[in-house]
Order: sequence, then C-alpha cells, then structure tokens
Amino acid sequence: MTFVGLDLGSHEFRAVELKETKKGQTELVNYAASPAPPHFLASDSEVDWTNFSKALEKFYREAKFTTKNVVSALPESQVFTRVISVPKMSGKELDNAMKWEAEQYIPIPLEEVSLDYQAIGYAGRADSIDVLLVAAPLTLTKKYLKIIGDAKLEVIGLETEALSTARSLVGQDTTAPTTMVVGIGARTTDISVVSGGFIRFARSISTGGEAFARAVSQELGFEIGRAREYMRSYGLEESQLEGKVMRAIKPIFDVVVSEVKRSIAYYASHRGDDVIERVIVSGGVANLPGVLVYLAAALNLEVQLADPWEGLVIPGKFSREELEDIGPRFAVAVGLALKDV
Repeated sequence: MTFVGLDLGSHEFRAVELKETKKGQTELVNYAASPAPPHFLASDSEVDWTNFSKALEKFYREAKFTTKNVVSALPESQVFTRVISVPKMSGKELDNAMKWEAEQYIPIPLEEVSLDYQAIGYAGRADSIDVLLVAAPLTLTKKYLKIIGDAKLEVIGLETEALSTARSLVGQDTTAPTTMVVGIGARTTDISVVSGGFIRFARSISTGGEAFARAVSQELGFEIGRAREYMRSYGLEESQLEGKVMRAIKPIFDVVVSEVKRSIAYYASHRGDDVIERVIVSGGVANLPGVLVYLAAALNLEVQLADPWEGLVIPGKFSREELEDIGPRFAVAVGLALKDV
C-alpha cells in the first residue's frame, strides 16, 4: 500500500507518495508541488475553503498520484505543543492525569481541542518522565478535514508539522546527535529539538520568508514578485549586488537567529545534560545563498541543509539534482508519507 504526505503550505501544495518495497525499504513513487490559493488558513469563509478544495483536487489529479489516502499536517503556529515533566506513573494513571496537566498549559478550554500525548522517557530525574503534549483546536482540524475531504481525498491521519519534519530529517534513531530543526517557511519559523528519537522542545515564531521579501521590496523599491526573485538569487551573500539584498534581509533574519539562540539557551537550562550538537535547516528559505554559513557563524554549531530523501530508495527516473534542490521544502511532506509506510 502507498501513502501520500500532503503539506498544505500557505503558498504552495506539496505532496509525496511513498511505498514499502518487498525488501522492506521505502521507495519514492511520486512527488509534486504547485502554487496554492493564498491566505486560506486565515479565512473562515466556506467559499474560500471550496475554492481551495477545487484547487487541491486539480493539483492532485494532475500530479497523478496512485492513491487518495493522505496524511496531512497542521501548522505548528496554530497548535499547542509542549513537553512537560510529570511524576512516574502507570499508563492508566497517566491517562487520568493528562486532562488535569493539559489544563495548566493549554490556553483554551479542553472541550475545544483534540488532545494527544506521548510519554517520551526520562526527564532528568529518576522519579519523573517527559510527556509530549499536543492539542489542536477542533475548529482547525474540522477545517482541514472538510477542505481535504471536499477535494475527494481520504484523510487517514493529521499531525503537527514538527512531528513530520522530525521524522523525515532525524527519524527515531536513538543514537543520532541531539538536533535542532529550524523550518523557515513563508510566514513562520518552526523550531524543534529532537533527542533520543523524540521531540523534546517545539515552538513557532511569526517571522518567515514573506517578511524577508517585503524587506527587500521596501529597500530596493521593487514589487514583491521581483523582490522574491532577488532574495532567492542573492540571499545573505554580502559580495552579491553590493550587499544590498543582504542588508535588507539581515535585520529580519537576525530576529530568527535571536529566537534560535533563545531556544538553544532555554533547552540548555532545562536539559543541561543533553547538548544540541547540530542544526538542520528546512523550509523554502533554507536554500537562500549564504543562509547556512550565516547561521553556522552566528550559532557556532554545525548547520546542515535538510535532506528528507536520505534513506529512501530513489528510482532512476527522478533527477537527483532536482531532489537535492527542493528537499528542504519537502521535509514535511516526506515525513507525513513516512508516518504510515
């Protein structure tokens, strides 16, 4: 059986189809991306939802995926993800305790959210365990289920973007180095820390590629489309175009860097025995010239470009060069497809 990971980005549809081979490996079957109607997540209009569903149905049909079974992701900025420490207890006791614990951390009534949790092990003290707590507003899940369902697709799972990205870029290898994943999307930057095969920290900030493009537009007097092109071409390269694009982007990008540093410091203060050893950058901004070098210098850490295709069987019909280029944008979609393969 094959599954499609469907990433409904704020500006782009991205989808990946994977299957398990007879040898137990996971093989790439298909992938596709296409511009999406903007701003649908911010809209409460069912007319907008219908238009989005029609565009999604058209994208899916033209991409020629072989299954309608999809796993999709909820935007990290609109869900509540928190790692909490609780006293060691049995599974049944934990079930009973989670409602009370969740009420302390979730800012909306529990009857208005879909709540899930996962015990993720040792919390630094022998008498405690860490629990990953995730709550999604029911209004959000209903919106996604309706939009995808109206596109004539079958939703077999919903999860957060942080979970799917961690799965595709780090996996559940308990021996992998503690890794911070920084996903710089169009509107937000999602930051998570993966250690021992589990997410130990997650947060989202409201700064992304669109803010960088607006800065370039204002600085150089370009319309936004041209500004995006210049941003993609010159990025944070000081030697390019007399450094004009870099100077426009840098103050906004430094906001992201500052939040990444704060997250590293917070994690170190709470998990002093678990040191972040590397940073993986994903999302549409990850490929901008100079981003990895700038981050590595600012953080004094190893910084890598996201490669969600690593570990997959890639048939010869797919261009390795293209996959490498688009990989950072497809981290969520690959992770979603891996969920049930």
